[in-house]
Amino acid sequence: MKKLKVSFFQKGDKNRDGLIAIYGRIKLGNSQCSFSTGRYLSPERWIKTDYLRKPSRIENENSLSTYIYSFSTNIERKYNEFLKENSVQTLTASDLKKLCFNIKIESKITLLYLLREHNNYFSQRVDKGERSVGSLEKYSRMVDVVSDFLEKIQNKKNINYEEVDRKFVYSLDNYLRYIREHNGKKGLGNNTAVKYIRNINSMLNYFIKTGEINHNPFNMYNEKLTDVDTIFLTMDELKKIEEKKFENRRLDVAKDIFLFSCYTSYAPCDAMKLTTDNLIKENENDWWIKTKRQKTNTNSDVFVLPQLKRILEKYKDDFECVKLNRLIPDRSNSNMNLYLKEIADICGINKNLTWYVARHTFATTITLANNVPLEIISNVMGHKRITQTQHYAKIQNESVKHQMKILSNKFE
Repeated sequence: MKKLKVSFFQKGDKNRDGLIAIYGRIKLGNSQCSFSTGRYLSPERWIKTDYLRKPSRIENENSLSTYIYSFSTNIERKYNEFLKENSVQTLTASDLKKLCFNIKIESKITLLYLLREHNNYFSQRVDKGERSVGSLEKYSRMVDVVSDFLEKIQNKKNINYEEVDRKFVYSLDNYLRYIREHNGKKGLGNNTAVKYIRNINSMLNYFIKTGEINHNPFNMYNEKLTDVDTIFLTMDELKKIEEKKFENRRLDVAKDIFLFSCYTSYAPCDAMKLTTDNLIKENENDWWIKTKRQKTNTNSDVFVLPQLKRILEKYKDDFECVKLNRLIPDRSNSNMNLYLKEIADICGINKNLTWYVARHTFATTITLANNVPLEIISNVMGHKRITQTQHYAKIQNESVKHQMKILSNKFE
């Protein structure tokens, strides 16, 4: 809460009666302003009465003192009322003066207001199935990140958007990299910090489109993501999981959902949306799973490979799937990742096994290693640009070796 102080002083020349005007001054945090009380007093009596704090009955100084210092009471009351009615404090001394004199305050757009409004809009898109719940959670996290930064580093509950500048952006970046705590560690990694800033940038760009703001200081942020090794399973590791029998339904279902994604490339949010309506038979033997990727809203048709067909047959009459009309049981991303760590330990796979490893495995071991053209893989994975798919081509050495051997044989 900003510190409030109200004081009084005399200003101007003496009038014909030898009196000088009395003014008030409001100091609120780092801002201040003055106002006229509409009252006068001789400079001698002003000093003699200690600025009317010790008035006498002379010239009705008692009533004048009561009137002057009633401004202090009114200003403090208005300030406290504002704090009760507003969850964030963006008030200046000038604003407080307007409140006291019943002058309408022009509304100020704050950074947190914009971020929350973006999420209100985005939640409507989630409700319509246009965007994923995971994306909304990601954006909601940005509100918490900025709130923590404001309170811990800038000692503010909020900030007017017009005050957000290049210095603010890089102060936030510095906070993320070296101060913010996550899982007991101080400071986030480069890629996490960069993604957080990019998320906020994306949220504010929405208001550029709507015309509510005309500039976005986060647009000038140009820090880059660093390349990280993509984790995927080799064919031997994949077979270890496929051949492992689990008596425990919890792990058995997690294994099958993971393998389902390995043979379809579906991300968690897409896999959990699939119903029997998405399974299409085109002729006597060919089955397809047809849907749209939630993240990119692009069509994605996946041919049902033999390994995938066995999983679909297994859960065709499963009580969970029948109840929810799903192709596979419904599991949360967080629970799946916990179960997959157990599965990796049991199968002797020394990799950080997560649900998204399945998608990477599809791109590398299932398709690229078997010489499926990059354009086909890009289409199946729902990528909008083939450059997204080319990332996987860089890490598939076996496919490169195979193609070079073919080329060598041609020259021979």
